[in-house]
Amino acid sequence: MSEEQETKNRKLEKRREPPERDEMKKMEMLVSKLEEITTNSRMKDLAYHYTKTSEVIKTNLIAGVSRGVGLTLGTALFLALLFFLLTQLAGIPVVGEYIRNMLDIVANQRES
Repeated sequence: MSEEQETKNRKLEKRREPPERDEMKKMEMLVSKLEEITTNSRMKDLAYHYTKTSEVIKTNLIAGVSRGVGLTLGTALFLALLFFLLTQLAGIPVVGEYIRNMLDIVANQRES
C-alpha cells in the first residue's frame, strides 16, 4: 500500500466508532423509546381514571378486598405454622418446658 492510502485508512478508522459506542447508542434509543411508551401509558391511565369515577371506585374496592383477604389468609397460615412448630418443640427438654408454659398461659387465657 502506498503511504497516501495508509493515511486515508487511518483517518477512516478514527472516524469509525468502536462497537461499544454503537451498542451504547442503541441502548440509549431503546431506553428513550421505553420511557416514551411508559409515559404515554401513564397519561392514558390518568386520563381514564379522571374521566371514569366509577372505574376508580371499582378498581380500588377490588384492590382493597384482595389485600384484606390476602393479609388475613397469610396471617392465619403463618400463625398456624408457628403454633405447629411450637407444639413440635414442646418435646425438647430445655426449650420444651418454656414452650409448654407459654401454651398453658395461652390455653388459660382462652378459657377465661
